[in-house]
Amino acid sequence: MSSTHHEQIIREMFTTFTDFGSTPDKLLDFMTPDYRQFVDGREMTLDDLRVHTHALRNALGALEIDIQHVVCEDDKAATVHVARATRRSGEQSLIKVIAFYQFREGRICLVDELTHVLEGSGSDRALGALQ
Repeated sequence: MSSTHHEQIIREMFTTFTDFGSTPDKLLDFMTPDYRQFVDGREMTLDDLRVHTHALRNALGALEIDIQHVVCEDDKAATVHVARATRRSGEQSLIKVIAFYQFREGRICLVDELTHVLEGSGSDRALGALQ
């Protein structure tokens, strides 16, 4: 697969992830069955990702992802992106994320990311792995 294809997968995955009108299970089409995600040291499985997606949609009114940098090489990619989370109360958070991705057979099998709250409360640090 080309690096352009991997970038497209990441962008489409984020579009699905932030589309609160879509079925959260559509997100799972981008991941392998043995998918693993590490967020600030916490490990999540594919089932945990499903729970995380539902939890975010329950807690937030909107979520936007702005990819600032993306680098792709072979079966790996990395992004620096900023997530703007709007809680149902209207309170907003801005979280910078540095993420590494690994692909297998055109799907994401691993995400390893670190998050940093730029704006918001201390509790926003937990949004990246909210269950």
